[in-house]
Amino acid sequence: MEILRTEARGQGTALAGSAARGGAGLVVAAGGDGTFNEVMNGLAGGGVPMAIIPLGTTNVLAKELKIPEDVEGAVQRIITGGPRPLYVANLIFPAGLSRKFFLMAGIGFDAEAVYNVNRRLKSFTGKAGYLAGGLKVLLDWNPGLKRAVIDGHKFEFKNLIVCKGARYGGYPKAAPDASLETPDLYAVLMRGGRRIDVLRYAFGIITGRHTAFRDVMYLRCRRVDVLDEERIQADGDYIGKSPVTIETSREKILFVI
Repeated sequence: MEILRTEARGQGTALAGSAARGGAGLVVAAGGDGTFNEVMNGLAGGGVPMAIIPLGTTNVLAKELKIPEDVEGAVQRIITGGPRPLYVANLIFPAGLSRKFFLMAGIGFDAEAVYNVNRRLKSFTGKAGYLAGGLKVLLDWNPGLKRAVIDGHKFEFKNLIVCKGARYGGYPKAAPDASLETPDLYAVLMRGGRRIDVLRYAFGIITGRHTAFRDVMYLRCRRVDVLDEERIQADGDYIGKSPVTIETSREKILFVI
């Protein structure tokens, strides 16, 4: 067994890829959803299974896969579980660069909030770091309409969440029908742009009522093309800017559950 430590953002991808090329039979990622995302991107297409020990702020992936959020329970699951193929999604940028995500990608308020997270504050306060970033964005929130093409059909939105998994930010489910065990994506398009709309959508997701709102569209899909230049977050980390294509990856990830 070899223990490798990440010391900078993005290093998890390089370390996981190196471990896979070096003949590792299993890579265990200990950390939060951002770390799990990096490790998964390093292992994609290599056939080496991964497992997780959730130590992060929200541990959304662990909740999604019903993995215990204590170290002893997570380790026991690794010992007794077996590898299962999971579908993930691809973000494909015009220059040909791509990145995979487990759970969701967001364009709009949540991407701006993640972009404005103070990482030092987050390291000390956890979820309060995200809350502070969100409040900072909310004070000046006045978005324009953005455009997307979903499975060949044109849509306009103010906020968009493209989900591979069901959960969003913890226990609430942005896409209650989504699953990592099926290839489908689910797009949640929100058309309201006022501050009160952001709060209403957040409350709707928490209570599970948002898909019934008149200004929300909830669509099962396979491909989403975001046409305008907007910030993007994936699995809780800022990724870059659109235009971008979001679709289910052809490469499945072997995951010990």
